[in-house]
Amino acid sequence: MTNDEMIDCFMSPKDSRHQRMLWAACKIARLTGVTEGGAYQMLLSALIEAETTRGPIPGFSITADE
Repeated sequence: MTNDEMIDCFMSPKDSRHQRMLWAACKIARLTGVTEGGAYQMLLSALIEAETTRGPIPGFSITADE
């Protein structure tokens, strides 16, 4: 699963940023066979990298929860 595909999972509509992260990690884990914790860490890394190279991602902030 590419970083872009992981970010697309994160962009799916859910309530809080934390819920979207958990939901996306669960979906990524099912699709790839990794643990949910591993998927969460990969997603977080992909989001941080994308935000630093592409600019702000709606609903995600490296600093504080919105």
